[in-house]
Amino acid sequence: MNYNLLDEKWIPVLYSSGKFDHVGIKEALAQANKIRCIAASNPMDRVAIIRFLLAILYWCKGNPPEGNSMRPVDSLPADWFSKLEKNRNCFNLLGETARFYQDPNAKRSRTITDLLQEIPTGNNFWHFRHSTDEKDGLCLSCCVLGLLRLPLFSVSGLPDLKSGINGVPPIYVVPVGLTLTETLAANWIRVASVGVPSWTQPTLRPSEDSDVPLLTGLTVLSRRVWLHEIDGPIDTCIGCGLKTQLVRTCEFQTAGRLENARWNDPHVLYFSTPTRKSYKAADLTEAGKFRMDRPWPDLLARIAKQNGKKIASFLIVGFATDNAKNVDVWERVVTMPLGEDRTPFVEQWRKENKRLESRVSRSKSLSTAMIVSVRPHVEYAVSTRAAELFTADDAAWQKVAKEYNPMMTVIAKSLSPGFMTDAVQRRRHIASLIPDMQIKKGEEA
Repeated sequence: MNYNLLDEKWIPVLYSSGKFDHVGIKEALAQANKIRCIAASNPMDRVAIIRFLLAILYWCKGNPPEGNSMRPVDSLPADWFSKLEKNRNCFNLLGETARFYQDPNAKRSRTITDLLQEIPTGNNFWHFRHSTDEKDGLCLSCCVLGLLRLPLFSVSGLPDLKSGINGVPPIYVVPVGLTLTETLAANWIRVASVGVPSWTQPTLRPSEDSDVPLLTGLTVLSRRVWLHEIDGPIDTCIGCGLKTQLVRTCEFQTAGRLENARWNDPHVLYFSTPTRKSYKAADLTEAGKFRMDRPWPDLLARIAKQNGKKIASFLIVGFATDNAKNVDVWERVVTMPLGEDRTPFVEQWRKENKRLESRVSRSKSLSTAMIVSVRPHVEYAVSTRAAELFTADDAAWQKVAKEYNPMMTVIAKSLSPGFMTDAVQRRRHIASLIPDMQIKKGEEA
């Protein structure tokens, strides 16, 4: 069976007209000015597909032309991608020869559902999705999505599995536009070294002693995979629900240690502590960690410091892990003006949120439990109003701080349920607590 990614309809897209469809690589690029966005249901796949199509653009065209200013309605010239047809064999998913993102020397038979983190395998908890190893399978398009996730979202685990080039998966921040054309243009920047992608050399490994070329870093594979043949009758894909023939097993083996400090991922924000680190999503299941106050305000501040004076949108995806466990994935789409330095307000927000816990109760564990139970709602309000917060004065921040009011009223009733004078006064005190976003003189710097 032949399945070539250039023509097969495996990329879920939403057109500007509202039409939903699946397209191949060639059609996605040809229709980029008409496609509103990548419409995968899982944010990991949206990030992976955008980065993959960006890598295709670099591979075919190289660095963007000087003064490149593509508009959302502009189509991508067809002659830019003539290289795709000349290298069709690189994008075959099946077959006896070269395969896309696969290594014939992989030797560790596993269930195919190892490719998708949200499907339980082995002795993982089933929660609300039930699957049976080697009985349930994936359709070919879901297999492609699983392969595309390997450079971005692999974690360490047994037996001897290693994470990808970014180590523990960081939070990815991807500029997005009104069309796929604009999204690709926003991410298409000049780089010193373009390099070669892993679909031409699946065993490609970057050197630890030199800078990592862009295409190598974007596509280097953390696992050596070889899909087994389609097996059994038509059944329901455990990944997307499509009724078709399925792949149920594969060879799935570590590619060795890939984490590389010389790799600068274009969609990762770094900070120095004394050593360079990337922002990572917290494990929300850990006691006292159900919060997004760190590194969320830092991320917003760093994004806002980008160059330019126009409003831009960003797809922000965090993949939380606990060592070898895949815990959670979340996303935010944030629109904010570039070039506005609102760092003082972000810093004030962080300090006031931390201070709020100490004012709720004398018991640190109790106050932390109360605040972290309501903070996700408040942080969601902050992220959805980012454009307003990064252009307005402290009044806008004070307004969003009032999102705490109804939550604190409920907390006050829980912590002080009595009817005596002391209980009523304490209830009023707790209910009135919100972050103070008025920056005092001398704190602006």
